[in-house]
Amino acid sequence: MRYEVKIGILAVVAILLAFWGFKFIQGSNLFSSSQVYYVAYNDVAGLTVGTPIQISGVSVGSVKSIKLDQQKKEVVVTLEIRKNVNIPESTRAYITTVSLLGEKAVVLEYDRPCFGEDDCAESGTYLTGSSKGILASFLGTDPDADPTEGLKAQVSEAVDSLQWTLFNENSDNPIARASRDLAVTMENLRASTAQLQQLMNANSRQINATLSNLESLTGTLNENEQGIANIIQNADTLTNNLSGLELEETVSEVNASIVRLRGTLDEADRALGGVTSVMQDVQNGRGTLGKLITDDEIYNRLNRASLAADTLLSDFQDRPYRYVPFKSRRRVLKFDRQDEAMDETN
Repeated sequence: MRYEVKIGILAVVAILLAFWGFKFIQGSNLFSSSQVYYVAYNDVAGLTVGTPIQISGVSVGSVKSIKLDQQKKEVVVTLEIRKNVNIPESTRAYITTVSLLGEKAVVLEYDRPCFGEDDCAESGTYLTGSSKGILASFLGTDPDADPTEGLKAQVSEAVDSLQWTLFNENSDNPIARASRDLAVTMENLRASTAQLQQLMNANSRQINATLSNLESLTGTLNENEQGIANIIQNADTLTNNLSGLELEETVSEVNASIVRLRGTLDEADRALGGVTSVMQDVQNGRGTLGKLITDDEIYNRLNRASLAADTLLSDFQDRPYRYVPFKSRRRVLKFDRQDEAMDETN
């Protein structure tokens, strides 16, 4: 076999395999037989070729083609389903949303299955088609019914379960226990509020008097607002004046004075120490003053000297002529005899 023929055969096989793979990805299997059904929709809501066909969540085929009939204003969708799957005549093909990303699928639903007898739909026939909204698709409710009913039912069940869990007396849930404790606390608070109300009713006169006094006080403060403002302003001025004083310089001068006073006290202490030393010498008889105080002989001498000086002064007063200069001895004796005569006469 020539080389070019081999290349051609391999190219044809590759093309066939690629086509088979493309169909297989779309949900069609070229090597297995299938049955075809048609569904007419008013709106396919983004349905594409290859969209999976599911029964109870199991993929049983795919969308083969989608054609628009403009005259009837409808879209005819061809469903390709595996041969061994029985489709009842009452089957309804719903276009549903199977993910939050908007992925679509055709879901086949029926009341009861068929087993290949006369109640199964033949290949090539039309099935009843409909669409489900996002809410109906996730809740699994009837598309013709109000989708909020199912939501209400599920919410009601959740609320009932939550109510039993959180508020039932037999529930051991921490939140339930906390709610019961909160109920007891609220009851105690209600009782305390009632007691407070009774207390206020019993003391309403005193409370009114207190409020009246408070009103009078506020009125007085309002009347003396200018005076209070002046006092505050004066205090502010005094504070500013005090802050403006040269306190640091004054403190420095006081410290210097204290230092000088300390030096003076030290000098006085040293002087007192010297006086104490002198007094100790005097007491011990050292020095002239010490000997004068402690030696009796010196005292006696001073006493005799004092007496002699006294006698001399008395004689000087009585006989001053003796002490007048340039007097002769004869005249002095003459005055002495006169004095003696006067003394004898007296």
